[in-house]
Amino acid sequence: MATTNYRLEPHTSIPYHTGVAIPVFSLRSEQSFGIGDFSDLKSFADFVAKSGMDLIQILPINDTTTFMDWRDSYPYRAISVFALHPIYLDMSVFREILTDTEKAEFDAQQKSLNTLKTVDYEAVLDAKWHYIKIGYDKLSKNIFSSMAFLDFFAQNRNWLDPYAAFCYLRDLHHTSDYSQWGEFAKFSKDKLKKLSTSGLNLHYFVQFLLHQQLKSASDYAHALGVGLKGDIAIGIAHDSADAWSDESLYHMDFQTGAPPDAFSETGQNWGFPTYNWDKMAETNFAWWQQRLTVMRTYFDAYRLDHILGFFRIWEIPNHSVRALLGQFSPALGLTVDEIENTYQIPFSSWGGDDRFTQPFIKDWVVRELAGDYNDKIFAEFLEPRGNGNYRFKASYNTQKKIAAQVSDEQLRDVLFILQENVLFLADHRIPGLYHPRIKFMDTLSFREFGDEQVKQNLIRLHNDYFYTRHNEFWQEKAYQKLPVIKNATDMLSCGEDLGMVPDNVPDVMWHLQILRLIIERMPSDNTHIVNHLDRAPYLSVVSTSSHDTSTLRQWWKEDPAFTQKYYNDVMHWWGKAPGFMTQEIATEIIQRHMNSDAMLAIFPLQDLLAMTSYCLGDESLERINQPEMPFHYWRYRNHLSNETLIADDDITSKIKGLIAITRRHIGR
Repeated sequence: MATTNYRLEPHTSIPYHTGVAIPVFSLRSEQSFGIGDFSDLKSFADFVAKSGMDLIQILPINDTTTFMDWRDSYPYRAISVFALHPIYLDMSVFREILTDTEKAEFDAQQKSLNTLKTVDYEAVLDAKWHYIKIGYDKLSKNIFSSMAFLDFFAQNRNWLDPYAAFCYLRDLHHTSDYSQWGEFAKFSKDKLKKLSTSGLNLHYFVQFLLHQQLKSASDYAHALGVGLKGDIAIGIAHDSADAWSDESLYHMDFQTGAPPDAFSETGQNWGFPTYNWDKMAETNFAWWQQRLTVMRTYFDAYRLDHILGFFRIWEIPNHSVRALLGQFSPALGLTVDEIENTYQIPFSSWGGDDRFTQPFIKDWVVRELAGDYNDKIFAEFLEPRGNGNYRFKASYNTQKKIAAQVSDEQLRDVLFILQENVLFLADHRIPGLYHPRIKFMDTLSFREFGDEQVKQNLIRLHNDYFYTRHNEFWQEKAYQKLPVIKNATDMLSCGEDLGMVPDNVPDVMWHLQILRLIIERMPSDNTHIVNHLDRAPYLSVVSTSSHDTSTLRQWWKEDPAFTQKYYNDVMHWWGKAPGFMTQEIATEIIQRHMNSDAMLAIFPLQDLLAMTSYCLGDESLERINQPEMPFHYWRYRNHLSNETLIADDDITSKIKGLIAITRRHIGR
């Protein structure tokens, strides 16, 4: 367990905490091997402590090896929510066992990878596995006989065995799609006995070393008075050890994502299976409780990714690429009687399913959307279905079929829009129930209605469904899960509650003492241009940015008109706003965050560096993620080493000085 005398909890003798957010992969030290590793957290904790801060927030660190290439850099698609990622292993543990020739090769490779400005995920992982295998041959015998390993193995065997088997079979078959593993396509503990002992032992060996290194870093940080805040991803990889070992816990025929929001107009499709909460409830959410218990070994607080998913999740059919054809789950579907009588919409008499749930495709619809692609779309993709209507040919009647066969991105988007041109979606599980397609007011199908009263009735139904109908229902669902999960450990719980937030989410989080996330530029009330930091509740985390947003310096340049308004009306600085973020502006913004009543003020390292002269010349290089991109390369690496951060008093003194003049210093 993490050091018991270090705890983050509300209303203690230190009521306010200040932290820095940085992914482990973004850390850089003199001992790194092309990427930040767990041991780098130690020297980074030195910087944090010297700066007067007391918390480090990181992204998920679980193994994500699915595709076996750079796409696995995405840290939220874990193949095991328990296993740590081998890429974060400190390689220095192996250097001393190498021959002189191997040491020279090791040093040259380390130097080469460390000179790169960003992470070369594939090169780093290949190199690390090369030395891991050498280390396994020379060190595993002694490690496996140690009491430390035997204790670790005994405590974690229930997830270690399926994880190690999954990795071994993935590499053997060159795919993580376990449906292609022959007799091992279906998990069985008895079948694991047929697998190579050495093949499984390699992964036990790696997980033990990762455990030791992360635990050592956590203990080191605690000795400095610095806590660690982890991140719990909302989903798991579809092809994962977790799903393979117990598919009953997940709905494998659906995908999770998010409805349209500030990050993406068409929503987000994360590709994870959705949770079978009813099945999980049978064991009082034991899978979740174990997940939290394992995390407590290293962490003092955690960020619950997409806490809205514990109220309801955006569930997308497996055949979709984009997220607009999703529906909330669980949700209270509408009956035909309710559609017709409560909302006065002539569902049955105007064509029923055929008009409301099938893509509305007529000549004028295609002409308006397709432009130069008009003739091609009619010739290759559509066929008539009577009364001047068209449908997609069977070979193109889903978005995944289109994506697999159409390389022209512009044409593909037109075809996607045509498939999304519907007003209602049939319930995923209960025949006869329907859900409005989100934002159907933007569709040409909606525009086709000439009866303005029907349009107004449809809008009323849409808004009732998405903003009022489910409030009590979703609150009840959240209270079934969140108390059990939160009470599994004594870690401080924080929730990422951005996006399309039901009205009762803040109330539930307050009652459960789960801290909310407040990013100033993303107002929860659209009548304001920003969140008012002076109104931030104590049970909250304030931050200038997140890994999903642009950094402060990028944001300042995105919309000059908004920046000017922010400069005058929020900062109350007069005159014309500079075209770039100055050190003084960054300092003012961060100071206002520190002076809020929020229990935690956590800042991305890039935003803290905006107060200094150590910024990158090109702000775009500071960005960690682009949420609208399904396959974004997560490779940002801090251009300054931990050693430089520690040594430069300009950086540490500026942060420490701000803490000293704000309420952050209370209790120190």
